[in-house]
Amino acid sequence: MWFVYVAVGLVLLTAGGLYTRRRIAAALTELGLSDRAVRVVRWAIGWLLFGFPLLAIVTIAVSLSLGWATMPRFDGAIAGWLLGVPFLWAVLIVFQSLGWLLALEVVHVIARRRIGAARAARLRGLGVLAVVAVFAVYTPARFLAERGDLRVRRHQVGVAAPTTPVPFRIAFVADVQQDAHLDAAQARAVYATINASQPDLILSGGDWINSGPDHIASAAATAGMLTSRLGTFSVRGDHEHFAYFDRHRSVAEVEQALGRHGVALLDNEVRWFEHQRKRIAIVFLNYNYIQRADQATVARLLAGVAGADYTIAVTHQLDRALAAQLVDQVDLILAAHTHGGQINPVIGLWHVNLAGLETEFVDGRYQRGRSTIIVTAGIGYSIIPIRYASPGSVELIELRL
Repeated sequence: MWFVYVAVGLVLLTAGGLYTRRRIAAALTELGLSDRAVRVVRWAIGWLLFGFPLLAIVTIAVSLSLGWATMPRFDGAIAGWLLGVPFLWAVLIVFQSLGWLLALEVVHVIARRRIGAARAARLRGLGVLAVVAVFAVYTPARFLAERGDLRVRRHQVGVAAPTTPVPFRIAFVADVQQDAHLDAAQARAVYATINASQPDLILSGGDWINSGPDHIASAAATAGMLTSRLGTFSVRGDHEHFAYFDRHRSVAEVEQALGRHGVALLDNEVRWFEHQRKRIAIVFLNYNYIQRADQATVARLLAGVAGADYTIAVTHQLDRALAAQLVDQVDLILAAHTHGGQINPVIGLWHVNLAGLETEFVDGRYQRGRSTIIVTAGIGYSIIPIRYASPGSVELIELRL
Protein backbone atom coordinates (compact mmCIF):
# COMPACT_ATOMS: atom_id res chain seq x y z
CA MET A 1 0.00 0.00 0.00
CA TRP A 2 2.86 2.38 0.74
CA PHE A 3 3.81 2.61 -2.97
CA VAL A 4 0.25 3.76 -3.74
CA TYR A 5 0.67 6.66 -1.30
CA VAL A 6 4.05 7.47 -2.86
CA ALA A 7 2.60 7.44 -6.38
CA VAL A 8 -0.35 9.65 -5.39
CA GLY A 9 2.01 11.98 -3.56
CA LEU A 10 4.25 12.35 -6.61
CA VAL A 11 1.27 13.14 -8.84
CA LEU A 12 0.00 15.77 -6.39
CA LEU A 13 3.51 17.18 -5.98
CA THR A 14 3.93 17.52 -9.74
CA ALA A 15 0.58 19.21 -10.28
CA GLY A 16 0.74 21.43 -7.20
CA GLY A 17 4.40 22.24 -7.69
CA LEU A 18 4.04 23.33 -11.29
CA TYR A 19 1.01 25.47 -10.44
CA THR A 20 2.74 27.13 -7.48
CA ARG A 21 5.88 27.77 -9.49
CA ARG A 22 3.81 29.41 -12.24
CA ARG A 23 2.03 31.63 -9.72
CA ILE A 24 5.30 32.70 -8.06
CA ALA A 25 6.89 33.46 -11.43
CA ALA A 26 3.87 35.50 -12.49
CA ALA A 27 3.91 37.41 -9.20
CA LEU A 28 7.59 38.28 -9.60
CA THR A 29 6.98 39.41 -13.17
CA GLU A 30 4.09 41.64 -12.04
CA LEU A 31 6.42 43.23 -9.47
CA GLY A 32 9.00 44.06 -12.12
CA LEU A 33 11.64 41.31 -11.73
CA SER A 34 13.65 40.75 -14.91
CA ASP A 35 12.93 37.78 -17.16
CA ARG A 36 16.37 36.33 -16.42
CA ALA A 37 15.84 36.53 -12.66
CA VAL A 38 12.41 34.91 -13.00
CA ARG A 39 13.94 32.05 -14.99
CA VAL A 40 16.51 31.50 -12.24
CA VAL A 41 13.73 31.38 -9.64
CA ARG A 42 11.73 28.93 -11.74
CA TRP A 43 14.78 26.69 -12.14
CA ALA A 44 15.54 26.81 -8.40
CA ILE A 45 11.96 25.91 -7.48
CA GLY A 46 11.99 23.05 -9.98
CA TRP A 47 15.21 21.66 -8.51
CA LEU A 48 13.97 21.93 -4.94
CA LEU A 49 10.71 20.14 -5.74
CA PHE A 50 11.81 17.50 -8.23
CA GLY A 51 15.59 17.10 -7.98
CA PHE A 52 15.64 14.89 -4.88
CA PRO A 53 12.93 12.40 -5.94
CA LEU A 54 14.38 12.12 -9.46
CA LEU A 55 17.86 11.51 -8.06
CA ALA A 56 16.48 8.87 -5.68
CA ILE A 57 14.56 7.07 -8.44
CA VAL A 58 17.59 7.05 -10.75
CA THR A 59 20.00 5.75 -8.09
CA ILE A 60 17.60 2.99 -7.04
CA ALA A 61 17.17 1.90 -10.67
CA VAL A 62 20.94 1.94 -11.27
CA SER A 63 21.73 0.00 -8.09
CA LEU A 64 19.13 -2.64 -8.95
CA SER A 65 20.38 -3.00 -12.52
CA LEU A 66 23.98 -3.39 -11.33
CA GLY A 67 23.02 -5.96 -8.70
CA TRP A 68 24.35 -4.03 -5.71
CA ALA A 69 23.59 -5.47 -2.26
CA THR A 70 22.47 -2.08 -0.94
CA MET A 71 21.12 1.02 -2.62
CA PRO A 72 22.84 4.42 -2.48
CA ARG A 73 21.20 6.19 0.42
CA PHE A 74 20.35 9.77 1.28
CA ASP A 75 20.07 9.42 5.05
CA GLY A 76 23.62 10.62 5.79
CA ALA A 77 24.23 13.99 7.39
CA ILE A 78 25.33 15.74 4.18
CA ALA A 79 22.71 14.26 1.87
CA GLY A 80 19.97 14.70 4.46
CA TRP A 81 20.60 18.38 5.05
CA LEU A 82 21.58 19.36 1.51
CA LEU A 83 18.95 17.32 -0.36
CA GLY A 84 16.26 15.89 1.90
CA VAL A 85 15.54 18.87 4.12
CA PRO A 86 15.40 21.51 1.32
CA PHE A 87 13.11 19.16 -0.64
CA LEU A 88 10.76 18.72 2.30
CA TRP A 89 10.81 22.44 3.03
CA ALA A 90 9.81 23.22 -0.57
CA VAL A 91 7.13 20.52 -0.63
CA LEU A 92 5.57 21.79 2.58
CA ILE A 93 5.55 25.36 1.28
CA VAL A 94 3.71 24.18 -1.82
CA PHE A 95 1.11 22.03 -0.09
CA GLN A 96 0.48 24.51 2.72
CA SER A 97 0.21 27.44 0.31
CA LEU A 98 -1.95 25.73 -2.28
CA GLY A 99 -5.34 26.29 -0.68
CA TRP A 100 -4.58 29.96 -0.09
CA LEU A 101 -3.31 30.43 -3.65
CA LEU A 102 -6.51 28.93 -5.04
CA ALA A 103 -8.51 31.25 -2.80
CA LEU A 104 -6.52 34.18 -4.20
CA GLU A 105 -7.57 33.09 -7.70
CA VAL A 106 -11.21 33.47 -6.70
CA VAL A 107 -10.53 36.87 -5.15
CA HIS A 108 -8.65 37.89 -8.29
CA VAL A 109 -11.63 37.05 -10.54
CA ILE A 110 -13.89 39.23 -8.39
CA ALA A 111 -11.34 42.06 -7.98
CA ARG A 112 -10.56 42.48 -11.68
CA ARG A 113 -14.18 43.42 -12.34
CA ARG A 114 -14.10 46.10 -9.66
CA ILE A 115 -10.60 47.57 -9.74
CA GLY A 116 -9.34 46.57 -13.17
CA ALA A 117 -7.14 43.76 -14.48
CA ALA A 118 -3.77 45.45 -13.82
CA ARG A 119 -4.42 46.32 -10.16
CA ALA A 120 -6.05 42.96 -9.49
CA ALA A 121 -3.07 41.10 -10.97
CA ARG A 122 -0.65 43.12 -8.88
CA LEU A 123 -2.61 42.50 -5.68
CA ARG A 124 -2.76 38.80 -6.50
CA GLY A 125 0.99 38.80 -6.99
CA LEU A 126 1.56 40.46 -3.62
CA GLY A 127 -0.82 37.97 -2.01
CA VAL A 128 0.97 34.98 -3.56
CA LEU A 129 4.37 36.15 -2.35
CA ALA A 130 2.99 36.93 1.12
CA VAL A 131 1.47 33.44 1.49
CA VAL A 132 4.63 31.71 0.29
CA ALA A 133 6.82 33.89 2.53
CA VAL A 134 4.74 33.09 5.62
CA PHE A 135 5.10 29.35 5.13
CA ALA A 136 8.73 29.67 4.06
CA VAL A 137 9.49 31.18 7.48
CA TYR A 138 6.98 29.34 9.69
CA THR A 139 7.92 25.84 8.50
CA PRO A 140 11.67 25.84 9.39
CA ALA A 141 10.95 27.85 12.53
CA ARG A 142 8.69 25.07 13.77
CA PHE A 143 11.24 22.44 12.69
CA LEU A 144 13.85 24.10 14.88
CA ALA A 145 11.55 24.88 17.81
CA GLU A 146 10.44 21.26 18.13
CA ARG A 147 13.66 19.48 17.20
CA GLY A 148 14.53 16.96 19.87
CA ASP A 149 11.18 17.24 21.69
CA LEU A 150 10.28 14.00 23.45
CA ARG A 151 7.13 13.29 25.44
CA VAL A 152 7.35 10.78 28.27
CA ARG A 153 3.76 9.62 28.56
CA ARG A 154 2.53 7.66 31.56
CA HIS A 155 -0.44 5.32 31.36
CA GLN A 156 -2.34 3.29 33.90
CA VAL A 157 -4.11 0.23 32.51
CA GLY A 158 -5.61 -2.93 33.93
CA VAL A 159 -8.56 -3.91 36.08
CA ALA A 160 -10.73 -1.42 37.93
CA ALA A 161 -10.15 -3.09 41.30
CA PRO A 162 -6.61 -4.51 41.32
CA THR A 163 -5.76 -7.28 43.79
CA THR A 164 -1.97 -6.99 43.44
CA PRO A 165 -0.38 -4.22 45.53
CA VAL A 166 2.47 -3.47 43.09
CA PRO A 167 1.82 -2.63 39.42
CA PHE A 168 3.64 -4.37 36.60
CA ARG A 169 5.73 -1.68 34.90
CA ILE A 170 6.18 -1.76 31.12
CA ALA A 171 8.20 0.65 28.96
CA PHE A 172 7.18 0.78 25.30
CA VAL A 173 9.54 2.31 22.74
CA ALA A 174 9.67 2.17 18.95
CA ASP A 175 10.90 3.81 15.74
CA VAL A 176 14.29 4.80 17.10
CA GLN A 177 15.68 4.39 13.57
CA GLN A 178 19.23 5.05 14.64
CA ASP A 179 21.29 6.70 11.92
CA ALA A 180 23.40 9.78 11.31
CA HIS A 181 20.59 12.06 12.48
CA LEU A 182 19.52 10.20 15.62
CA ASP A 183 22.84 8.77 16.69
CA ALA A 184 23.94 6.50 19.53
CA ALA A 185 24.38 9.38 21.99
CA GLN A 186 20.82 10.61 21.43
CA ALA A 187 19.43 7.09 21.66
CA ARG A 188 21.33 6.50 24.91
CA ALA A 189 19.77 9.63 26.39
CA VAL A 190 16.29 8.28 25.61
CA TYR A 191 17.16 4.84 26.97
CA ALA A 192 18.48 6.41 30.16
CA THR A 193 15.06 8.01 30.68
CA ILE A 194 13.43 4.61 30.19
CA ASN A 195 15.85 2.89 32.56
CA ALA A 196 15.20 5.53 35.22
CA SER A 197 11.57 4.40 35.35
CA GLN A 198 12.78 0.95 36.48
CA PRO A 199 10.49 -1.07 34.23
CA ASP A 200 9.83 -4.73 34.81
CA LEU A 201 9.71 -5.28 31.07
CA ILE A 202 10.68 -3.31 27.95
CA LEU A 203 8.68 -3.82 24.75
CA SER A 204 9.43 -2.37 21.33
CA GLY A 205 7.42 -1.83 18.16
CA GLY A 206 10.55 -2.21 16.02
CA ASP A 207 12.37 0.01 13.51
CA TRP A 208 15.69 0.01 15.36
CA ILE A 209 17.54 1.21 12.22
CA ASN A 210 16.67 3.54 9.36
CA SER A 211 18.22 2.06 6.21
CA GLY A 212 21.41 0.39 5.09
CA PRO A 213 23.70 -1.83 7.17
CA ASP A 214 25.97 0.91 8.56
CA HIS A 215 24.11 1.39 11.84
CA ILE A 216 23.02 -2.17 12.64
CA ALA A 217 25.87 -2.91 15.06
CA SER A 218 25.70 0.49 16.71
CA ALA A 219 21.91 0.43 17.09
CA ALA A 220 22.05 -3.05 18.62
CA ALA A 221 24.84 -2.13 21.02
CA THR A 222 22.95 0.98 22.10
CA ALA A 223 19.73 -1.00 22.56
CA GLY A 224 21.69 -3.31 24.81
CA MET A 225 21.88 -0.60 27.46
CA LEU A 226 18.13 -0.90 28.04
CA THR A 227 17.68 -2.61 31.40
CA SER A 228 14.67 -4.19 33.04
CA ARG A 229 13.94 -7.14 35.31
CA LEU A 230 12.60 -9.35 32.53
CA GLY A 231 14.44 -8.06 29.45
CA THR A 232 13.71 -6.34 26.15
CA PHE A 233 11.46 -7.88 23.49
CA SER A 234 10.66 -6.43 20.07
CA VAL A 235 8.63 -7.06 16.94
CA ARG A 236 9.98 -6.39 13.46
CA GLY A 237 9.38 -3.02 11.86
CA ASP A 238 9.51 -2.05 8.19
CA HIS A 239 13.03 -0.72 8.45
CA GLU A 240 14.50 -3.96 9.75
CA HIS A 241 14.07 -5.05 6.10
CA PHE A 242 15.85 -2.03 4.60
CA ALA A 243 19.52 -2.76 5.30
CA TYR A 244 19.92 -4.68 2.02
CA PHE A 245 17.89 -5.41 -1.09
CA ASP A 246 17.84 -8.97 0.25
CA ARG A 247 15.23 -8.52 2.95
CA HIS A 248 15.88 -11.90 4.59
CA ARG A 249 19.55 -11.02 5.01
CA SER A 250 18.58 -7.63 6.37
CA VAL A 251 16.25 -9.01 9.04
CA ALA A 252 18.69 -11.79 9.94
CA GLU A 253 21.57 -9.38 10.55
CA VAL A 254 19.43 -7.06 12.65
CA GLU A 255 18.03 -9.99 14.65
CA GLN A 256 21.48 -11.45 15.27
CA ALA A 257 22.98 -8.11 16.28
CA LEU A 258 20.14 -7.34 18.70
CA GLY A 259 20.33 -10.86 20.10
CA ARG A 260 24.03 -10.45 20.92
CA HIS A 261 23.03 -7.53 23.14
CA GLY A 262 20.10 -9.21 24.86
CA VAL A 263 17.24 -7.86 22.75
CA ALA A 264 14.89 -10.51 21.34
CA LEU A 265 13.43 -9.74 17.88
CA LEU A 266 10.36 -11.97 17.70
CA ASP A 267 8.32 -13.22 14.76
CA ASN A 268 4.68 -14.16 15.50
CA GLU A 269 5.40 -15.58 18.92
CA VAL A 270 3.80 -15.61 22.37
CA ARG A 271 5.76 -15.01 25.55
CA TRP A 272 4.44 -15.50 29.07
CA PHE A 273 5.35 -13.50 32.16
CA GLU A 274 4.25 -13.79 35.77
CA HIS A 275 3.61 -10.98 38.19
CA GLN A 276 2.46 -11.68 41.73
CA ARG A 277 0.78 -14.93 40.66
CA LYS A 278 -0.92 -13.30 37.69
CA ARG A 279 -0.09 -14.66 34.24
CA ILE A 280 0.50 -12.10 31.50
CA ALA A 281 0.56 -13.28 27.88
CA ILE A 282 2.11 -11.11 25.17
CA VAL A 283 1.54 -11.75 21.47
CA PHE A 284 4.35 -10.41 19.27
CA LEU A 285 2.94 -9.92 15.77
CA ASN A 286 5.02 -9.57 12.63
CA TYR A 287 2.82 -6.94 10.99
CA ASN A 288 4.36 -4.21 8.83
CA TYR A 289 4.44 -3.06 5.22
CA ILE A 290 6.87 -5.80 4.21
CA GLN A 291 5.39 -8.78 6.04
CA ARG A 292 1.97 -9.10 7.64
CA ALA A 293 0.73 -11.97 9.74
CA ASP A 294 -2.35 -13.37 8.04
CA GLN A 295 -5.70 -13.77 9.76
CA ALA A 296 -5.14 -17.47 10.45
CA THR A 297 -1.82 -16.76 12.16
CA VAL A 298 -3.31 -14.00 14.29
CA ALA A 299 -6.24 -16.23 15.26
CA ARG A 300 -3.89 -19.07 16.20
CA LEU A 301 -1.78 -16.83 18.42
CA LEU A 302 -4.83 -15.34 20.11
CA ALA A 303 -6.24 -18.80 20.80
CA GLY A 304 -3.02 -19.66 22.60
CA VAL A 305 -3.39 -16.90 25.19
CA ALA A 306 -7.01 -17.54 26.16
CA GLY A 307 -6.13 -18.59 29.70
CA ALA A 308 -4.09 -15.53 30.63
CA ASP A 309 -5.04 -13.11 33.40
CA TYR A 310 -4.05 -10.23 31.12
CA THR A 311 -3.26 -10.22 27.39
CA ILE A 312 -1.14 -7.79 25.38
CA ALA A 313 -0.53 -7.62 21.62
CA VAL A 314 2.55 -5.84 20.29
CA THR A 315 2.66 -4.87 16.63
CA HIS A 316 4.61 -2.44 14.50
CA GLN A 317 1.62 -1.38 12.43
CA LEU A 318 -2.03 -1.23 13.45
CA ASP A 319 -4.42 -0.79 10.57
CA ARG A 320 -8.17 -1.31 10.50
CA ALA A 321 -7.89 -4.96 9.43
CA LEU A 322 -5.61 -5.95 12.30
CA ALA A 323 -7.53 -3.85 14.82
CA ALA A 324 -10.72 -5.70 13.85
CA GLN A 325 -9.05 -8.98 14.87
CA LEU A 326 -7.50 -7.73 18.09
CA VAL A 327 -10.17 -5.48 19.63
CA ASP A 328 -12.04 -7.27 22.42
CA GLN A 329 -9.68 -10.25 22.07
CA VAL A 330 -6.78 -8.75 24.04
CA ASP A 331 -6.68 -6.25 26.88
CA LEU A 332 -3.89 -3.99 25.62
CA ILE A 333 -2.61 -3.28 22.11
CA LEU A 334 0.76 -1.55 21.66
CA ALA A 335 1.58 -0.17 18.22
CA ALA A 336 4.00 2.18 16.48
CA HIS A 337 4.94 3.05 12.86
CA THR A 338 3.10 6.35 12.39
CA HIS A 339 5.69 8.67 14.02
CA GLY A 340 2.63 10.64 15.08
CA GLY A 341 2.46 11.61 11.42
CA GLN A 342 6.09 12.87 11.44
CA ILE A 343 5.11 15.57 8.95
CA ASN A 344 1.79 17.22 9.79
CA PRO A 345 1.27 20.17 7.42
CA VAL A 346 -0.93 23.20 7.95
CA ILE A 347 -4.13 22.80 5.94
CA GLY A 348 -6.04 26.04 6.20
CA LEU A 349 -5.29 27.17 9.75
CA TRP A 350 -4.61 23.85 11.47
CA HIS A 351 -1.96 21.15 11.35
CA VAL A 352 -3.53 18.01 9.89
CA ASN A 353 -2.18 14.54 10.60
CA LEU A 354 -1.85 12.81 7.22
CA ALA A 355 -1.22 9.44 8.88
CA GLY A 356 -4.96 9.44 9.53
CA LEU A 357 -5.39 8.50 5.87
CA GLU A 358 -3.85 5.13 6.68
CA THR A 359 -5.16 4.36 10.15
CA GLU A 360 -7.42 5.85 12.80
CA PHE A 361 -4.82 4.93 15.44
CA VAL A 362 -2.23 7.64 14.87
CA ASP A 363 -0.82 8.76 18.21
CA GLY A 364 -1.76 8.35 21.85
CA ARG A 365 -4.35 6.30 23.70
CA TYR A 366 -7.66 4.90 22.44
CA GLN A 367 -10.35 2.71 23.96
CA ARG A 368 -12.20 0.20 21.82
CA GLY A 369 -14.46 -2.13 23.77
CA ARG A 370 -12.41 -3.88 26.44
CA SER A 371 -9.17 -3.14 24.56
CA THR A 372 -6.90 -0.23 25.41
CA ILE A 373 -4.77 0.85 22.43
CA ILE A 374 -1.55 2.83 22.88
CA VAL A 375 0.26 4.11 19.79
CA THR A 376 3.67 5.65 20.34
CA ALA A 377 4.93 8.51 18.16
CA GLY A 378 8.41 6.98 18.24
CA ILE A 379 11.71 8.78 18.49
CA GLY A 380 13.58 8.98 15.19
CA TYR A 381 13.00 9.98 11.59
CA SER A 382 12.07 8.17 8.41
CA ILE A 383 14.01 9.15 5.27
CA ILE A 384 14.25 12.89 6.04
CA PRO A 385 15.52 14.07 9.47
CA ILE A 386 12.59 16.31 10.31
CA ARG A 387 9.53 16.00 12.52
CA TYR A 388 6.96 18.72 11.89
CA ALA A 389 4.20 19.29 14.46
CA SER A 390 4.89 15.76 15.69
CA PRO A 391 7.12 15.44 18.76
CA GLY A 392 8.40 11.98 19.65
CA SER A 393 7.29 9.88 22.61
CA VAL A 394 8.01 6.90 24.81
CA GLU A 395 5.27 5.20 26.79
CA LEU A 396 5.58 4.17 30.44
CA ILE A 397 2.76 1.85 31.43
CA GLU A 398 1.61 0.74 34.87
CA LEU A 399 -0.37 -2.46 34.58
CA ARG A 400 -2.64 -3.00 37.59
CA LEU A 401 -3.90 -6.54 38.06
